[in-house]
Amino acid sequence: MLPLRKTTDQYGVLPPPAVPPPNATITSDSKTANEACIARLQQLQLQPFPKIYPTTKPPGNRGSSVDIQTNVFGIEIQKRSDIYQYSVSIKTDLTSSKEVVFTKKGKEDFVVRERHGKCCSILMHAFDRYSEFFCTNENTLIYDGQSMMYSTFDLFQESSDGETKTKLLPINGNDTDHEDLKSLPYIKLEVHATKNPPVKFSQEDIGRRSSDSRIDSIHGAYHHILELALNQSCIRDFTRCMVFENGKIFFVNPLEEGFSRDDFVDVGDGKQMLPGIKKTVQFIEGPYGRGQSNPSVVIDGMKVAFHKEQPLNEKIREIISKNVTDCISDFERERCVAVIKGLDCYTTHAKRVRHLTIEGIHHEGARKSRFQLKDGGASTVAEYFRDHYKIELRYPNANLVVCKERGNLNFYPMELVFISPNQRVKISQQTSAQSQKTTKESAVLPDVRQRIIMTGKIAAKISSDSKYLNEFGLSVCDEPLMVTGRILPPVKLEGRTSANMLPIKDNKWRLGQYARPAQAPKVWAMYAVGLPSSRFTPALLSKFGDEFSAMCRSKGIEMPALGDIDLVLAQDIEKKLSIAADAGCTFVYIITDDAITNLHQKYKAMESLHSMVIQDMKMSKAHSVVSQGKKLTLENIVNKTNMKLGGNNYIFTDSKKYLDDILVIGVGISQPPPGNKFISEGKGLLNPMVIGFAHNGKQKQEFSGDFVLSPAGQDTLVVVEEVLKQSISGYQKWHDGQCPKRIIMYRSGVSEGSQGNVIAYELPLIRSTIDSFSKKIQFVYIAVSKDHSYRFFKSNLNTLTKSNTAISKGQQSSVTGSRSAMPAAGAPKAWDLNIAPGIIVDSVITNPACSQFFLNSHITLQGSAKTPLYTVLSDDTHASMASLEELTYNLCHLHQIVGLPTSLPTPLYVANEYAKRGRNLWNEAYSRNPVPRGTGSESELLQELSNAINYKAFGSFLDRRVNA
Repeated sequence: MLPLRKTTDQYGVLPPPAVPPPNATITSDSKTANEACIARLQQLQLQPFPKIYPTTKPPGNRGSSVDIQTNVFGIEIQKRSDIYQYSVSIKTDLTSSKEVVFTKKGKEDFVVRERHGKCCSILMHAFDRYSEFFCTNENTLIYDGQSMMYSTFDLFQESSDGETKTKLLPINGNDTDHEDLKSLPYIKLEVHATKNPPVKFSQEDIGRRSSDSRIDSIHGAYHHILELALNQSCIRDFTRCMVFENGKIFFVNPLEEGFSRDDFVDVGDGKQMLPGIKKTVQFIEGPYGRGQSNPSVVIDGMKVAFHKEQPLNEKIREIISKNVTDCISDFERERCVAVIKGLDCYTTHAKRVRHLTIEGIHHEGARKSRFQLKDGGASTVAEYFRDHYKIELRYPNANLVVCKERGNLNFYPMELVFISPNQRVKISQQTSAQSQKTTKESAVLPDVRQRIIMTGKIAAKISSDSKYLNEFGLSVCDEPLMVTGRILPPVKLEGRTSANMLPIKDNKWRLGQYARPAQAPKVWAMYAVGLPSSRFTPALLSKFGDEFSAMCRSKGIEMPALGDIDLVLAQDIEKKLSIAADAGCTFVYIITDDAITNLHQKYKAMESLHSMVIQDMKMSKAHSVVSQGKKLTLENIVNKTNMKLGGNNYIFTDSKKYLDDILVIGVGISQPPPGNKFISEGKGLLNPMVIGFAHNGKQKQEFSGDFVLSPAGQDTLVVVEEVLKQSISGYQKWHDGQCPKRIIMYRSGVSEGSQGNVIAYELPLIRSTIDSFSKKIQFVYIAVSKDHSYRFFKSNLNTLTKSNTAISKGQQSSVTGSRSAMPAAGAPKAWDLNIAPGIIVDSVITNPACSQFFLNSHITLQGSAKTPLYTVLSDDTHASMASLEELTYNLCHLHQIVGLPTSLPTPLYVANEYAKRGRNLWNEAYSRNPVPRGTGSESELLQELSNAINYKAFGSFLDRRVNA
């Protein structure tokens, strides 16, 4: 294993400048992902903050040491080079008026891969054909498979100053090794020199320019160059590898690359899980500690659903579970179209491969569907294929498939259409049940993930013996980096009294009586909502009501007799809830048939409308409580009820007074669904981001909140002012008008690339809002992310898995072939193989430019642990890393519903739930009255709409966790 290199002091991280750099000019016509915040700063006459990380903190020192294996591989740079950047354009003329641009960017998987293959074939041929221009024998060329290329030689060094640095290199497609190019005699390959200066590329240069606390001084080209260098083997070997965005790599024949047959699982609907890797280049401290910077590659294993290459009629058969010999029903057509629309497919009946895009399924088959011939006659589709192609259709009564080809819609028999290979399954092409199945299958155990990582790393030739990496002077460590982490001591939890400590075993606990039972509603009701076919009787409902009330009383909630209990049809429930509200009912418990999926957000809209808490559960769970005596399920239900009614179930012992005079705020984000044009084009119907927030304004360890609407497509949140105002006002309400001394905010949705913008544009708004209450309040801002590729494993994982190999092999299901399925008796469980709760890593693999820590706070019940990353973007308190880490870990123990720590601090977890609730309420309001985008201020319109649907107008809901 090659060690990560210690850079000399000369090339360590540069200290921040004595004087902050000048602020960037803000113009009124800025159209960026920060324009809402920029406009608000201008309105307040505030300047953005300099994009500088706060001073880094020493690592924490609490807890006992533990060895952790990572998925981080060090990179050694053994040469000094000047790297020159070029843009590449590849195009050809099909006709005098039709030009094809191969380097044009695409979105669909098939289009991306097709263009990538053609571009690589053309450029690889050009490297040989025009070796003198490319200096092929002594140059190292890095290509992205599209329109970007790097070179270690200046290809235009002989050009004079001021001369246009462009080279046209004609290519005969027949000379390439790509069949689709053989018919193109003239392909125009143009290489253009960019205006970017050459990049000084060495270990020292990277250490100096990749980890500066001044974010604008960080040179982003190093990331890009290293990413492409690590991709070269896969990009150039495009018949073997599939390279997608964000470092994702899959392989055309995984079995030939060393993957196991267990890695292939059919998940229905003509879909199959395939193994692959996702890699990212990161600059880390390395084993020599603070002040150092080393490049590394983080490689994570993954399993992703792909559409199988198969005849379309076979795929339809898998979707609806029957052979397609006749026309299918309208319901079945809708179900199938949801899965196949947008897929690339191909036909071969015309003696050549023609690619098409599926648009839908026609309601008729080839025998009945007729169309106009060019000679003026008419023909059925079946007759046309018999007469024109000499093809007698086997299934002439099966529906025709509607496909788009060059902008035209055409109709084809299903049996002649094939699904193109190597297309990933989109979220929109999955039902809820399918999504759950693929998610479960992708949640592989740590030993399987490690195997996929190492197999994928070798298959992608990211290794010390890689030809392309060696030519470039790069060497990647063969083994992953080991780090020393720490495990924090268990958190002490209290019930009703400080003497009543909750017993914790294996980081799990059971609740007795609540720390603060809620005040029971004076009038409440219980309804079972179903269909005429639902199997839920009055006797079952009555029994559930009795057991629910008894469990409430055992926890300290003195529930009165039910005011109403009834079985209600789905179409009648809204009317029933309105009647209950008019009768003074303040709490309704609803049991809904599992087959009904459209009522939950309607319940929540009714809840807000009537200020009446509504708790909803699935009928299958109610059956399990009544018929199978599942007391733990019932206990969790009542835990949620106590929270919704304003109680609190338990607290932790805050012996170090971390929460004294402190306001903790969580901010979570629900993004609008993808594909909404208004995000980029500024038009259409409004569909904003929903920002959920939660705070402990009422009690130190109780979190409630609200949500607000914010312009979509923004990295920074202009509504953070409203979040601060409501949170601080909420604190003052319960603290005799006093302000907190400190505020700590945990915020999700901040990518690594947007951290500088958050510091520059969001933090000034936060500071201004806080100062409007008191200039003495100290503030800490922590960005929390699970959207990264880091994974942590037990150092003895191989020993653990080897000891169970015989059990695993002997008892593994041969039906699914999946290592991620429920383990057999005696096989290791997810929580046995994963790292334990309380694991902290805050050095070696963290960013040298800022203060970061990884905290694995939760028990992993399925798959491999995904450990959140915390980055400190502002800190007026100068708190130690140990204090921030311990407080954060404590806050992960206040979920209240189940006796387990969560992966995120409770304020952020609850904020995310408020964001989801806000999305549901927005969707319900939108379905009743779509809101067009206006010509005025979008922020002002969204503020008005927020006040119409959020909880601000319902004072009784603001101080309780109604979204529990």
